[in-house]
Amino acid sequence: MKAYVKIACLLLFFTNFICEAQFQWHSKNDKVSIPFELSHNLIIADVMVNEVELKMILDTGSERNLLFSFPENDTLVFEHAEKVKIKGVGYGEIIYAYLSKHNSLAIKSLRNDDVEFLLVTDQDISIINKLGMPVNGIVGADFFKDYLVNIDYDKRKIVLFRESETALHKIKNKFQSIAVKIIDDRPYITINAVINKSEVSLYLLVDSGLGDGLWLFENDSIRCEESFFVDVLGRGLSGEIMGKKSRVKTLYLNEFEFDGALVSYPDSISKTNISLTENRNGSLGGEIMKRFDWFFDYKNQRFYMKTNSFFNRPFHYNMSGLEIQHNGIQLIQELTSTEQEQLLRTPVYVNEMGPKSYTVKYKLKPVFEIYAVRKDSPAYLAGLNVGDKIISINGRKAYNYSIQKITDLFQSEEGKKIKMVIQREGKKMEFEFYLEKVL
Repeated sequence: MKAYVKIACLLLFFTNFICEAQFQWHSKNDKVSIPFELSHNLIIADVMVNEVELKMILDTGSERNLLFSFPENDTLVFEHAEKVKIKGVGYGEIIYAYLSKHNSLAIKSLRNDDVEFLLVTDQDISIINKLGMPVNGIVGADFFKDYLVNIDYDKRKIVLFRESETALHKIKNKFQSIAVKIIDDRPYITINAVINKSEVSLYLLVDSGLGDGLWLFENDSIRCEESFFVDVLGRGLSGEIMGKKSRVKTLYLNEFEFDGALVSYPDSISKTNISLTENRNGSLGGEIMKRFDWFFDYKNQRFYMKTNSFFNRPFHYNMSGLEIQHNGIQLIQELTSTEQEQLLRTPVYVNEMGPKSYTVKYKLKPVFEIYAVRKDSPAYLAGLNVGDKIISINGRKAYNYSIQKITDLFQSEEGKKIKMVIQREGKKMEFEFYLEKVL
């Protein structure tokens, strides 16, 4: 399903604005720990924007702070907003957003009261549908620049250090270091890879907001391997991002090697809409980044890395060809057994076999639908279509899955049978296919 790719380039857009926000330290401690959720390789944290709680992606690769989804039960006020044109990755045209200045942004005890946001109010980005969890926007690269930052993917936390020297002294013997260039608050590294039997040098943006591990831009020296398939790589501000999915023979990151790492090559239209630093060849994203614990030292332009429990995991991809998203909610009735009479329950059912009774509960559950089918994939050949509502997968009601669980299933093992019951134009239909590895 590659849902982990879907948000890949939301943050790559053209603007003429530079954000100079400075986060102030409001803690008596020398470090601040920020827990996060890891969904589809993206770091999602609780933040406060103008005193309203939101969930946002923390992204080293975004030039700007971006809001595209707004809370239903809170009033979020923005002042000093002006209409601007932006151009995002994808097949759409230039769109309009609002640039709002002098906002507050707080993450734990870090706070800035002069933050700019781009407000995208009328664009169907659908991150909630792709991730299966509420996400309101993106905290951009400037969040990482003022303090030493440790990203611990194993423990799902980010730790910022007010005084960096003491922390660096403790970790330098345990972590490998790699030189980075910081340009407009965004980090770039140079690594090597073997592609088409040739070793090439890659100048990459380090992009924690990219769910994929590696994106490359094809040119005279970087060409996709012969084995690939065309797929939806993500969705940007201007629409879907199409491109090739393949593997690189070997990827070198300092002394670490990855064989057969997955790589995406966005097509020429999507690449045209990406604001590129000179000589940039692509991006290093979450699927690679999560295999290490990191210390980001922006001031000295050096990163430190150490392998973690994700390091040896294989590079899986969606072998079904289906892209699944949320499409609304449904009310599901559940019976919960109880051992004694409860004062408040409606209605009560008496079990003829004994005194046990049942309480009827109603829960809101997600509705899943197919929003893309890769041509010539197993699901495509089986006859599944865009817009099909999913009722069950392998005998289990679809609403008992999460987007991540469906993703895991479609990436699980070659030859695994997938049986699906769907609803199409009011009719129930059954399909089955087998996961097939093409890379």
